[in-house]
Amino acid sequence: MQPLPSIVTEPILTERLELRPLAASDAAALRGFRGNPAAVRYLSHQPLSAGQSDRLLTDLLTRAERSTSDWFHVGWAVVVRSSGAVIGDGRTWNTAEPPLPGTFPDRHASLGYLLHPDHHGKGYGSETAAALVRWLFTERGICTIYAGVYEANTASRRLLEGLGFVRDHYFTANQDSHGKGLASWRYRLDRAAWSGRPPYGHNSTPHGSRR
Repeated sequence: MQPLPSIVTEPILTERLELRPLAASDAAALRGFRGNPAAVRYLSHQPLSAGQSDRLLTDLLTRAERSTSDWFHVGWAVVVRSSGAVIGDGRTWNTAEPPLPGTFPDRHASLGYLLHPDHHGKGYGSETAAALVRWLFTERGICTIYAGVYEANTASRRLLEGLGFVRDHYFTANQDSHGKGLASWRYRLDRAAWSGRPPYGHNSTPHGSRR
């Protein structure tokens, strides 16, 4: 099988953004939003220290390096094309530990995203998620995409619903295994229901998907 890095070396370009695989040089940027309480309010972890953020980045880089064409786990830097600033990160995966198969059925995958609060409300979240959805469906041959979001995160839920995601499974606060004690929804988008249109809005303020 071809190693995944040979597939994703070309960045994904949108109207205003460049999505590229995370690199070691993104460490400072990740510390800025992964350690920001407002940014991670609805993520599965608390604000990370600099060391914790660096370890997360190292882990994501290792998983991407081990990924294959079938089983992958890729972190993406969200870059504003006009300034070159890294304002967030995304994640696409169908396994926790490539090249080993994960818990998802074949040709199913999951999506996550996070933006620094300074860049909320500009439609960058929708632009990021729509681009990664397209990549999963058209480049990876995925048939169903999942995204987890806390119930209280109404902005991110609107973002997903705007892309065509539908509610798939409800988890009570008691079922939250991440320690935040919040109820959540798992959303899904099937390729057969995907319109392929990028609904890039400029008025949403997503706090990211729950990952």
